[in-house]
Amino acid sequence: MNEEFVKSVKLLLIFVGLYIATVIIGAILGHIFKNVEIMKWTLVVGYLFITVLFFGKGYVKLSFGRIERRMVWPTIGMSVLIAIACFFVVCSLFSLLGFDLFYQGEELERRQQLFSGIAGVLNACIFGPIIEEICFRGLVLGALLKTRCSPWVAILISAVAFGLLHEFWANFVTATLFGILAGWLYWRTGSIIPGLIIHVTNNSLTAIDLSDQSNTLYLIILVVGLLLLAFGLWWFGKKCTFADDSNTIGI
Repeated sequence: MNEEFVKSVKLLLIFVGLYIATVIIGAILGHIFKNVEIMKWTLVVGYLFITVLFFGKGYVKLSFGRIERRMVWPTIGMSVLIAIACFFVVCSLFSLLGFDLFYQGEELERRQQLFSGIAGVLNACIFGPIIEEICFRGLVLGALLKTRCSPWVAILISAVAFGLLHEFWANFVTATLFGILAGWLYWRTGSIIPGLIIHVTNNSLTAIDLSDQSNTLYLIILVVGLLLLAFGLWWFGKKCTFADDSNTIGI
């Protein structure tokens, strides 16, 4: 069996163990002290530890991969543009179709409490996306790409696995589609950074309320979002140039 694949699987098991331990410890401390803020800050500390460990040890490379140095800032800007486009498309499309994009009732209240405050925002907008990108692109997809598995099959498997993490059906659909996008970018560039920027930016944009708008405005937002998304994908496919592996940019 491919040694690199075996190594990636072992790292994935370590990651899952650390993640589960973080969640359990956070839940226990929150229950003991009857304080949800303690639980949220425990998650922040745990996620930070996992992030530093996996990036610091090089288990998942935080580099610009094959992206040439002169293309670094355009890549960052285009990643933000794609994140905005995805947000526009998802919000407007679901609103036009009359689907509930977000949680409702008690589940909505619980999640609002979980992601409120500084710790909640850090988990939802920063560390949550980082942890998910380390897991599903850096480890799961990274491992599958080391096998004889077709790149697109590998991208799809990792994307569906990412979608299953988001149990609400609308989130499953959008998360799976995002997983395909982020997976393609990872495969295309050899870098986790574009998908990570899109993920962090998109989660941060959820603070913007686009509800209760007119259908005309939703249609305009949808068209603008689709155009921006198409341009961003075209740019990464045609204009983003790559260097040799020996000329990669590490952080």
